Amino acid sequence: MRIAVTGANAGIGLRTVELLASHGHEVVAFVRDPARGRDAIGSRTGVRLVQLDLSSSDSVRSAAEAVGDEPLDALINNAAVFDQTIRTVRRNAGGHELFWATNHLGPFELTARLSPALARSAAPSVLFVASKGLVVMPRIAIRFDALDGEGWFTPTRAYYHSKLAQIMTAMTLAERAGGRVDVTCIRVPAVRLDADRLAAQLAILRALYAPKNRAAAPPGVVAEAYERIVTRRRTARADDVYVDERLRVVPVPRSALDESSRRRLWASTMAATGNPAWAWDGLTEV
Repeated sequence: MRIAVTGANAGIGLRTVELLASHGHEVVAFVRDPARGRDAIGSRTGVRLVQLDLSSSDSVRSAAEAVGDEPLDALINNAAVFDQTIRTVRRNAGGHELFWATNHLGPFELTARLSPALARSAAPSVLFVASKGLVVMPRIAIRFDALDGEGWFTPTRAYYHSKLAQIMTAMTLAERAGGRVDVTCIRVPAVRLDADRLAAQLAILRALYAPKNRAAAPPGVVAEAYERIVTRRRTARADDVYVDERLRVVPVPRSALDESSRRRLWASTMAATGNPAWAWDGLTEV
């Protein structure tokens, strides 16, 4: 299989690349920093590095073009930003808040722009990634009046807001694609940070996070779940899209059940990403 993975140079993404390559898959490893990617991945057989900054629409387009027309069997939208040191709104070149651009708009546009390659696969699969932390936020909803975080921004709010959007996007894609692509969104638990990433945190954050980090799941466990999801064969339905790391169907947040909200999010995301064309009928129309 030919499988693309975002955020491939560290954490779960790196473990996923290593696991897939060890099992003989051809891997497109999307990395924001090619030098760091080469340092982490090296010259592993079957792995091709492609530069990608999900916060940049230009970078998303370039990365999709680099993947080319060859059939792509799966896309794992693993990368996300959750930098607790960002205390004020930062925006990309298009004026979108960084968390929203990186964690939601970027994966959406990348999936759309890779959809022609995915459609050439006999059994394409797309995986989005959400967070178990949403369980303790039962009333979270998409802030349609301020999608880019102005006035309510904190890194935690922005992160979970974008992760809710990933669940809703997965549900809509599964509905509209009508079984032509296997769509899943995985609810990832707390995952242990690599030593270098933990060391890069502020001292107070390292101290606060240390007990949680010791109890968190090893990134390799989630990487194994990623592989099981994208290599299985099933027909996706909107009511079984959301699963945990054991591939058990889990309840979606209450607001994600609202079909009108999902349609509104899809329409606003299409507009924000320049109305990219999809390979499957019923997706371009909003």
